[in-house]
Amino acid sequence: MMKDEKKISEQGLSKEGATRRRLFGQSGGLVASFAIGSVLTGQAIAASPSTPAVSSPDTQTLNQFLKVSRLLTGHQTLDTTLGQRLWEAFHQHSEQFASQYAALSQWIDDHHPVDVEALDQQLQGQPLHDVMMNIIRGWYLGVVDNSHHAQVLSYQNALMYQVPRDGMVIPTYAHNGPDYWTAEPPPVDRLLIF
Repeated sequence: MMKDEKKISEQGLSKEGATRRRLFGQSGGLVASFAIGSVLTGQAIAASPSTPAVSSPDTQTLNQFLKVSRLLTGHQTLDTTLGQRLWEAFHQHSEQFASQYAALSQWIDDHHPVDVEALDQQLQGQPLHDVMMNIIRGWYLGVVDNSHHAQVLSYQNALMYQVPRDGMVIPTYAHNGPDYWTAEPPPVDRLLIF
């Protein structure tokens, strides 16, 4: 009789019971090692230098960004907090954003386009067109990055939901409460003012 089998018989366990006990013990050790490893990995990630924090824009810069954004989106009332978050996110996403935005803002000041459609035609084929489209995309979609892991800066206040907001609720798990679809939609002749 082997030493392990002798211990098992002294404890009154069957061979299957002892095997099960060893399996649970080894599983517990494996889980503990994963837990310790993930804690250490998390500490290493937290200690590693991340991308430098972007400082908030000063009041003049933010106001100019909102002015350009009003022209680009056609909306006169834009959320200032969202504007600040977009500004910071654009800077984090691209180191060249400040110079690209400054060039676009200067171009707008020099040429005085009447609206975004005119600006779009004038900038076709130029690098500033991409900057213009990125800013518009940021306001309408609430993200500045097209990747699958993009950080959502705004969902409820994204401009894509502002135009139909009087007749359509923002898509969520809980629309306007029970039987929300039975209410009459608002009349079409009552248009929103942006």
